Amino acid sequence: MPTLSSFTRLRRAMLQIIIILAIWAIASLLQQIMHLPVASGILGFFILLLLLEVKWLQLEEVENGADLLLGELLVFFIPPVVGVIQYQELLLASGWKIIAAIAISTFMVMAVSVFTVRMFLQQGEAE
Repeated sequence: MPTLSSFTRLRRAMLQIIIILAIWAIASLLQQIMHLPVASGILGFFILLLLLEVKWLQLEEVENGADLLLGELLVFFIPPVVGVIQYQELLLASGWKIIAAIAISTFMVMAVSVFTVRMFLQQGEAE
């Protein structure tokens, strides 16, 4: 039987997910109003990073919710897989281009992530 503490943890995680979704909604609104050429999800990550850096938001205020979302990440990939199945002809005709674009963009994301982590680690060591 679930205990009161497990309900409390779940409630806290749900509130943290609401905070994350609110940041994404603000980013989406900014992207639409300002016609930014950046996806709202990326803009939301930068807003979240900024809020964490300037200490307006503590990591503990979003950590459990983010962990819950990351733990269930596979569920978010089901709709794209269904879309891939629907467009098999397109994949057969242009599959190599799509795979090349995915590979290049994945490498770029990994490289930028490594650069960003190293920059923050060096900044943390300097302080």
